[in-house]
Amino acid sequence: MRDFNMGWQAEFQALKEVFRTKNFSSAWLESTRLDTVIDHVAARLEEDLAFLRNHAAFVFAVSETVENQTSQTIELFRQFTLAPSCPSLSALCVFAAEGFRITDPQLRRLMLAASVLGEVDNSMSYHNNMHYRKVSFQLMRMLAVYNGIYNGTSRVLDERNIAILLATACIHDFAHDGKGNTVKGVYIPHRLEQNSYDLAAPVFQAIGFDDPADLDLIHVLLLCTDVTPFKDPANAINQAKTAYRYHFLGGKTHWEALNLEETLAVLEKSPAASVMALMMHEADIATSAGLHYDITKYETGLLMREVADGTARPENVINFLNDICNRQMLSEVGQQLFAANLARIYALAEEDFKAGNLPFPPLEDSAFLLGMAGRQAAKGSASIH
Repeated sequence: MRDFNMGWQAEFQALKEVFRTKNFSSAWLESTRLDTVIDHVAARLEEDLAFLRNHAAFVFAVSETVENQTSQTIELFRQFTLAPSCPSLSALCVFAAEGFRITDPQLRRLMLAASVLGEVDNSMSYHNNMHYRKVSFQLMRMLAVYNGIYNGTSRVLDERNIAILLATACIHDFAHDGKGNTVKGVYIPHRLEQNSYDLAAPVFQAIGFDDPADLDLIHVLLLCTDVTPFKDPANAINQAKTAYRYHFLGGKTHWEALNLEETLAVLEKSPAASVMALMMHEADIATSAGLHYDITKYETGLLMREVADGTARPENVINFLNDICNRQMLSEVGQQLFAANLARIYALAEEDFKAGNLPFPPLEDSAFLLGMAGRQAAKGSASIH
């Protein structure tokens, strides 16, 4: 294990050299800033990995019941939130490389570079570094279960696809400014997602991850986290869902093409890409939509603090589950891990709305932070499965 960690430390140092020698124009990529990030995550790597091996190994146990997975994930996220410091994205990526047996040096370098970018401090209330960690971990859960379902078939995602997905999760909201893609009433297609890609792609190219097809796939995965305009059949995620249905749910016919927007065309050509895009989206919404109503309240409070006056109500949850989630998870793995949870969360939000639509408790009084959600999820009749 020591040699394994030393190999990652050498990669950290090589990455520092890339940032020192390349002239990236954005302040988000300023070399001194990134040096500080790398020094911090490298110094804590061994400690962070020990924590993850002790508390998060369940993520790879596909035989674990959904109830136990849910309660353990809730408790892990609570520890992430309350601890003075929690495992870095870099530690999560190294942990994922161990669990998914990612050995290709180029792929490991990609994941590490993306994780360092995702560790650059973003102080938004919701779209921040903690959000990146939660999304990355949810994606790890989904990948483990997905490959368990399709073990022995051509649908299994290989180490390249896994590494690309996890790298995308690390940077999916990189440099988020707390605003949406509609500015002064005008929708700017993929404004935030394109900005994340434009910042990260030159870094990936600088470390030698420069195959145009790979970069295009990362670009598409990022674009498919754009859920706006809400309910528009032509928005990126709805096009990705259409592509998924086309390949796997009987939507493909010999006389009909999807006519996706040009930047998303790979989703029609590649069934694997359509799976990956859907998984990226569902991992992005899973913590808010697919664990427990108490966590949904907490996450909604964070988002409302970022975009409004901080007051979160049941109607905000109902709107989110309707407008963004379409009240369902579409992928098999999303249904297995999150669908029943989402249904119960919606029912509870409806009940609270009918009871007066009262504001949720302040974040510091959240039942999630007090540990109640994890205990409830672990109980049989009171659990969210």
